[in-house]
Amino acid sequence: MFSPGLRAEDSAQFRGPRGDGRFGSTNWSHEWSDDGPKVQWEHTLGTGFTSIVSQDGLVISSGHAGGNVSVVALDLESGVERWKFQYAAPVDANDFQGGPTSTPLIDDGAVFVLSRRGELFSLDLSNGKLNWSLDVVDKTAIRIPGWGFAGAPRVFGDRLVLNVGDAGVCVHKRDGAILWASDDRDSGYSSVVPYRDGDVECVIIGSGRSYVCVELETGRERWRQRWLTTFGCNAADAIVDGDRVFLSSGYSRGSALLDLSSGSPELIWKHKDFRNQLGTSLLIDGFVYGVNGDVDEGARLSCMEMSTGEIRWDAAGFAAGSVIAAGDRLIVLSDSGELLVAKVDPDAFKPLARHQILDGRCWVSPVLIDGMLLCRNADGKLLCLNLRR
Repeated sequence: MFSPGLRAEDSAQFRGPRGDGRFGSTNWSHEWSDDGPKVQWEHTLGTGFTSIVSQDGLVISSGHAGGNVSVVALDLESGVERWKFQYAAPVDANDFQGGPTSTPLIDDGAVFVLSRRGELFSLDLSNGKLNWSLDVVDKTAIRIPGWGFAGAPRVFGDRLVLNVGDAGVCVHKRDGAILWASDDRDSGYSSVVPYRDGDVECVIIGSGRSYVCVELETGRERWRQRWLTTFGCNAADAIVDGDRVFLSSGYSRGSALLDLSSGSPELIWKHKDFRNQLGTSLLIDGFVYGVNGDVDEGARLSCMEMSTGEIRWDAAGFAAGSVIAAGDRLIVLSDSGELLVAKVDPDAFKPLARHQILDGRCWVSPVLIDGMLLCRNADGKLLCLNLRR
């Protein structure tokens, strides 16, 4: 439901064109030199954990420095800054470096930005000027969760849905008018996921204590799966596969596959052998690929059969990194900044290339746009790697 002018290579929302971590770019290669992939350009964003979105040759992300968060638009080819929008905010470090955590969204000529304190901004994509702003917390009296709001907004027609409160807040994208709001409880840190329940368009939102399915039109709850974790930290998005939904969280919570064909969740399986503490996994041809385990225990890259929950393989050394896919290859950025390309293969871990590209903490999902791979670290170093053939 994005602008009809979007190109296949655009990545206007968090985790790629469809929000599932899979990218359509084919004009790229993992066969780089011993010195690693070519650096097209680099830019300093400031402290933060927002990923990157792109449209019309612009790449947009944000970072914190000097008491402000800067949302910047850069030229994809050159890295030249095209515009900058700033808002005042504390860095708010809390067991991590702090800074902004919710990835912006591009839709219909606007860029939507949600701050950790619940300020929502609509910016003009062409020049970064403010269209309108809304203090969601002030207007809804919904509390800010412990680490601030982190889920990326998602748009459906004229409806912009945020992971704020127990089961989301919906506003009109043209002016920020609130269309519906959920109860004043802690939100989770995951992003909004679309789901169709029969003929009814819905969204699934991870709160601090549950994953909840609500109607897009009204916010009315359709079903709720209780999902308790330490600190209420549900950060991974639900993964929808027809009438099945996969859930996963860290802190020893584990994973589960739910059957929704009856209209309410029924458990197919659950276990603690696969745990997404921060990043969401990928679903490819019936297999789930993702970073499995908690930061403090040394997580690993794993492949699991979705229908059974069977772990097919593990590869150590990735900690709280992230993984995306393009075609038949996985692109993995470890939390220490090592870039890895591996074959999509449920039978074995098959690395094809690897190189250290960043230092510091790297928790942010990379983005592949027209053969350019964009990666950042928590300190705000943004690299554009030219992987074109």
